[in-house]
Amino acid sequence: MRRTLIFLAIFALGLVVLAAKKPAASAAMASSAASSATMEKELKDADREFARQLATRGLDGWMGSFADDASTIHEGKTVTGKPALHAYYASIFADKNFSLTWSPTRAEVSKDGTLGYTYGDYEAKEGADISRGMYVTAWRRERGRWKVVLDLGSAAH
Repeated sequence: MRRTLIFLAIFALGLVVLAAKKPAASAAMASSAASSATMEKELKDADREFARQLATRGLDGWMGSFADDASTIHEGKTVTGKPALHAYYASIFADKNFSLTWSPTRAEVSKDGTLGYTYGDYEAKEGADISRGMYVTAWRRERGRWKVVLDLGSAAH
């Protein structure tokens, strides 16, 4: 009988300990979700700032958001590194009739907060010609700032 009482006491204590851990786990999950939402908002804000910098400063504003080793893919070929990207985009942004606007629809950040992506809709105008589509931008956190590491667009048909 004494063994049974000791067993029941230990079993009850175990249940109490398990019940106490569940709220702590729920609190940690809620804290993680809040942190994730904050990081995603920060990344969307970085994407919006990327668009603002292009609108106000042109090519220099555009390039300011890129990491040194960033890439894009054009016609099946990769263009990598800031100097190569600058040369690639220079003629596009030199056209005074060209404009590019976009807005992020979604952002997601890795659990460690070092990588993320955004995607959304874009509109490119060149004179009377208008192209619309979707874009995806991959980002890396460097020295506390989000930097573009890959930028891609896909025109709607």
